Amino acid sequence: MVMGWQHEVLLVGDTDFITQQWIQHAFPRDHVVIAEREGTVGGNDRLRIVNMSGANTLAETITTYEFDRIVFFSENLTPRSDRDGDLGALRRLLHAIRNRQTQMLMVSGPESEFIYPENADVRDTSKSQMSRALEELCLYYARTYRLEALLIRCPYLYAPERNGATAYFGRLFEQASAGSISFREREQQQTCFLCADDLAELIYRMFDDWTAESEVFHVPNVFNFTYGDLADVISAAFPGLSVTFGEDRPQSYPADDHALRLRYGWSPRYSLKQDLPLVLQRWKEARAREQSEKHPIWDFLRNHSKPWIVFEICVTFILEELLRTAVHGDSQLGTVDLRLFFVVIVGTMYGMNAGVFAAALACAGMALSYASNGASFAPLFYDTSNWLAFVVYFVAGAVCGYVQMRNRENLRFMRDENSLLRERLAFLRDLYHDVLDDRRMLRGQIIGRRDSFGKMYAMTRELDEVLPRKLYHAAIRIMQDTLGGDSFGIYRIDNGGRFARLVAASPQAESLFSKSVLLENYANIVTALDHDGLWVNRNLEQNLPMYAAGVHADGKLAVVIVLAKAQPDQMNLYFQNLFTIMCGLVQSAMVRAFDYENVARQTMLVPGTEFLNTQAFLPKVLAANELKYDHMSNHLLLRVEGAWQDDGSRLRGALRQTDEAGVLQDGNVYVLMNQVSEHELPIINGRLTQAGLHAKLVSVHEEDSLLAEASEQVAAESQADETPRSDAAPNDSASHEGGAA
Repeated sequence: MVMGWQHEVLLVGDTDFITQQWIQHAFPRDHVVIAEREGTVGGNDRLRIVNMSGANTLAETITTYEFDRIVFFSENLTPRSDRDGDLGALRRLLHAIRNRQTQMLMVSGPESEFIYPENADVRDTSKSQMSRALEELCLYYARTYRLEALLIRCPYLYAPERNGATAYFGRLFEQASAGSISFREREQQQTCFLCADDLAELIYRMFDDWTAESEVFHVPNVFNFTYGDLADVISAAFPGLSVTFGEDRPQSYPADDHALRLRYGWSPRYSLKQDLPLVLQRWKEARAREQSEKHPIWDFLRNHSKPWIVFEICVTFILEELLRTAVHGDSQLGTVDLRLFFVVIVGTMYGMNAGVFAAALACAGMALSYASNGASFAPLFYDTSNWLAFVVYFVAGAVCGYVQMRNRENLRFMRDENSLLRERLAFLRDLYHDVLDDRRMLRGQIIGRRDSFGKMYAMTRELDEVLPRKLYHAAIRIMQDTLGGDSFGIYRIDNGGRFARLVAASPQAESLFSKSVLLENYANIVTALDHDGLWVNRNLEQNLPMYAAGVHADGKLAVVIVLAKAQPDQMNLYFQNLFTIMCGLVQSAMVRAFDYENVARQTMLVPGTEFLNTQAFLPKVLAANELKYDHMSNHLLLRVEGAWQDDGSRLRGALRQTDEAGVLQDGNVYVLMNQVSEHELPIINGRLTQAGLHAKLVSVHEEDSLLAEASEQVAAESQADETPRSDAAPNDSASHEGGAA
């Protein structure tokens, strides 16, 4: 991947703990999309959340965004979680991204890591079996399809800044606020929790140093904090709290294997014991906000709507009967059937069931009115002509209620449809904005490509060096920035043409290269470089670089530039041509530097010797130091005794072609041994002893002070050489003026 490239990242699974701050920590330069979870409460408007519950929506989202990185958070990252369905969701996701060049990171809980000391035979539980099934499914897709997958087994997660990830603690605090709290674990059982901020730092480092091989990493639980200690902290916040512990089997978490610390330099920093008061404070603040937003009366009416409707109907019926009694005998209002009016109003407002109930009340009121007038119920029941009023009441209530219910269903259907359309519109709007962002990015890249002449000029300026060692440093840096690889190496061929010595390599990739190579073992590469100048590992042979280009000087192979590893998208003709062009620029600069060094070699030597003078030797040592501090090369500086005898020919014969011998300001002879470490010092001393010489290693501190002193002396001599010429100008002009006068 090219440095600075914005990746498309998908976060899916148990994402309740994710906040904008967490994303800025884990993915500071990337575009992040979060898959919405069903039943998620308390979303964050600042986060890009996409509904991917449907298979079609999942496939469309994967195709649209073309995610480079996906992080799947398992549901078992929350203790005592009631959610299931991880396996099916993970399978759908992996099936959607199969055969894509995607970096997959799965974060699983500690269930598969727990050990039960009291019963060594019982290791697996139902949750551990499900957790291992998730891991095996992910590894299966990684083996079968083109998928890079890493797995992290870590403790349960908690997030001090957001209560959504601490649902387990939320339940504990709810119990504590009620006066009692109950743990299933024993009092001396160790807790197993990891701060989400620590996980963000780990994810950032793993993606920054990504490896294509599938691996399983174990996150340690380094803090000594028991459930008894947890109960003490909660009890301090809730005075008078009653705490009980369970009898669950004791379980232990594996010890730290130091793999994450050695590979990524990471270890947990935040302890639950220190963060628990902050978690409790956030929970209290959230609960206070919820309590302030509650209205007891309206909440009661909202939660008890049916009893309230019955009460309203009964009160309305009583008022209707009182009104009917009051207007009895009125010639105008007596013609109005108030009971029918009551049934129509109730059925229209509350639906069919309420309309039928109102009709029953109206019928009961009519029957009571008949009884109050002294009429018998027998004629009322047996005379069918009297049934008409009762039938009208029930039909009116049912019809009005049905019309109201149908209208309500139509309204609900329209609201649901509008809600789906709004979600669809929001999804398409997000896609539209993402397309605009990609358009701006591509436009910037096109404009940058149009300005390629400026880039070529900048690269040419960087390669304008006369010291080969500085040129190696500039060449590797330019090729890394332009080609995007991180495993470049440069070899220098000796005069005999038998060996190639490593002179520079990409940072942290030096272990991929041999410091000295016998060329006859790589005859096919040398033959290709002599004929075409380029060799490509098309057969993907092991222990061979993916690309190699040769630099020829005076008709012979002088330097070999190699790329040890290449991404799959770099094994094409476009990258091959780009690699050839870049190596051509480097070749021109190196040939020019070699020619300059050969021509100016005699002026760089101490007269009558084979040693470089201080002005020529010091820049080479400084360039070697620069390569060393940039982790591109290594060297040793040796002080040689007795080297002035026979003008240094014995010393020159005991050195390699890539080594340099020179004099610094103290008058001693030093040897710059390139690509050599201290464990090879006995071999070097043995070779110098055979030549009758004795060498002493210059320590790093002594080397820095020696180079600083030499640099100051060279600068002072250069300034002193320029001062007489600057002073002579006024005298010369004065003499000219005098002559003119």
